[in-house]
Amino acid sequence: MIVHTRESLDRSYNREVIVPEHWLPPRFRREDWMWIKNIAQAGPNEDRPVTDVKVSASRRLTCAHRTQPRRNFSVFYRRVETYRIMLLGLGQHNVNNRQYTMEWADGTRNRISLATIRRTGDYFMLNPIGGDFAFETLDPLLNQFCMAKVAI
Repeated sequence: MIVHTRESLDRSYNREVIVPEHWLPPRFRREDWMWIKNIAQAGPNEDRPVTDVKVSASRRLTCAHRTQPRRNFSVFYRRVETYRIMLLGLGQHNVNNRQYTMEWADGTRNRISLATIRRTGDYFMLNPIGGDFAFETLDPLLNQFCMAKVAI
């Protein structure tokens, strides 16, 4: 079992943005990559939480998201630390700012609606890099389901 520490994340991933294996090496347009890094650098005060959005018949999404102004580039992510995020999905608006066409960290693609909220079901891509975390993250779901049991 992989146990991620702050130090192991620094060694294995970008210091600000954890990019799941599906997108490695990072192959984003420069403007998009700089904006993703800016999301991480802005800290949690700018995050837009999304709770239990229906992604498919059996999947739900709980995370944060932001859309780049004037470029229609959306990022869905989890905040691991104050200035570090883990990418979950990339996409764009369709008809309005509640409808998205998405590519997810596991390689799947689909359309979602932020208006379609469900209060039950599994969480979609809880941790796309696998393993547990040896420290408390800023994401309560990661803490609940992916916190390593560290003996004191």
